[in-house]
Amino acid sequence: MKFPHISKKSANFDLTPLIDVVFLLLIFFMLTTTFLNLESQVKVNLPTGDFATAEPANNITITITENNTIYFNGKLIDPLKITENVAAELKKDPQGVVVLEADQNVLHGKVIRVMDLIKKGGADKIAIATKPSEQSSK
Repeated sequence: MKFPHISKKSANFDLTPLIDVVFLLLIFFMLTTTFLNLESQVKVNLPTGDFATAEPANNITITITENNTIYFNGKLIDPLKITENVAAELKKDPQGVVVLEADQNVLHGKVIRVMDLIKKGGADKIAIATKPSEQSSK
């Protein structure tokens, strides 16, 4: 007795389009995360000054916004932790300069309290950030 031969069909998947899509998604997410990091800086309205200069990038930056929120190197921080964070950063770089960026509408007393906390952290050099005045840039 002769049985009919059933041919088995094999399924082949072409993975090339799948790999292309995965690489395109990878590139897309890499580019968008880069753009998100560029916009993560805290925005403050700095006061103007005649002697405003550009600051080096390796400084310790403490920012006080108009609504009295404090940021340490761009990250939200509890005001009670300023001293220990400054001390930790100065252990890494003893020659570091602390740059204090305070919105021009922040009360003077708040800036002085933050400066005291910075000094308690061991900072010898504190710079006050300003933007150039319109008269000195002409």
